[in-house]
Amino acid sequence: MLDRDLRADLVRSQSDRSGRGKSHARYLPLLLLALIPLWGGCQRDVRISLAELREREERTAAAAPVPVAEDELALTDVRPYVIGVGDVLAVRMKGLLEDRYAETILQVRVHKDGTISMPIVGPVQVAGLDLADAEEAVLAAHVPSVVKDLSVYIELSGPEATTVIVMGAVMTPGLVKLRQNERSLLYALAAAGGFTSLSSGCVRVRPVDAERAETVYRLTDLNDVRRALHSPPLQSGDVLVVEAADSSAVYVSGLVNRPGPILLPADSSLSVVRAVTAAGGLRDYITVRDATLVRSLSDGSQVQVKLALNEILSGRESDVDLRPGDVLMVSHTLETFAQEWVLHNALLGPFQVSLRYDPLAQYNANRAISANRSGNLLSQGIVSSLVSGIPAAVAPQVVNPAQD
Repeated sequence: MLDRDLRADLVRSQSDRSGRGKSHARYLPLLLLALIPLWGGCQRDVRISLAELREREERTAAAAPVPVAEDELALTDVRPYVIGVGDVLAVRMKGLLEDRYAETILQVRVHKDGTISMPIVGPVQVAGLDLADAEEAVLAAHVPSVVKDLSVYIELSGPEATTVIVMGAVMTPGLVKLRQNERSLLYALAAAGGFTSLSSGCVRVRPVDAERAETVYRLTDLNDVRRALHSPPLQSGDVLVVEAADSSAVYVSGLVNRPGPILLPADSSLSVVRAVTAAGGLRDYITVRDATLVRSLSDGSQVQVKLALNEILSGRESDVDLRPGDVLMVSHTLETFAQEWVLHNALLGPFQVSLRYDPLAQYNANRAISANRSGNLLSQGIVSSLVSGIPAAVAPQVVNPAQD
């Protein structure tokens, strides 16, 4: 009799504890919902809107244009060629011989003192003059002391070339020879055949002179083109490196099935919808309302932009183009965290739904699933790992003591 009463009291006590546990589990979703405003109130949203992003991009891109003085540009179509030391000139003269129409042709080199040697009149200073002024200087040296009338025509036969090295993403890398008025970055690139399709448009100039600083020009930017036109003339031995545009990526993280980088060609874009799709889509049974776009602006600053992801995916808002280097973060909120927690810890019984969190059972279930076994072995592994989480309505809480 005493043993039966003791067993009855034990069963009744265990049943009361189980009932209280189920009662507490029944109120757990309400507790999670009550914590939502508390969590949201503790975090300040520093993200900006899409309209603010566009405004900041326009403001940072609107840099003051570099002024261009045409008379200072080292371009043949702007400034005439200036004769320098080492140049070879072809001098054509009519009127020196008895036959006034007979032509005298001379090939002369400009000496270190800036003069050319003429057979009759001797040295004539021509260095620092353009070709038209050099013709006037030769004419003045002969008329009227030698002849009364003379016509002179001078052309550049062999300019003293500046040799630079062009490397990287150009059509014909190697040594490039430039005339005296073509010693600019643009002429060197043109002489090397121009950019290849792999070029990023970024050119690094490494001077042979240690006192000159290394300079980088991004020729996709008009202001940098202006800077390149006004840069000091290249010197023999200078090295130009055209950087290649490596395939960049958009990075997607958070509540997607395959987070990670999505490779993109240079100067291309990828929409938010396509990026989420390429990342395997959003996780099932979770409601994601917004996402965060992290983007670096042209001035080096970084901004975080709030995107209404559910509106974009449903087509109620316009899609947004992502650029290489952008990060799309589909982060957890308290709402999504609560939804995922319920999915992992909701146990279906014959009479009710109970919530019970068992870390060991969850760990064992994940191991059983990841083992990717087939048939009954997988099912047995999952069921056996969740035994500790089965409600009391399915598994008895107390086993009767063995009979005497």
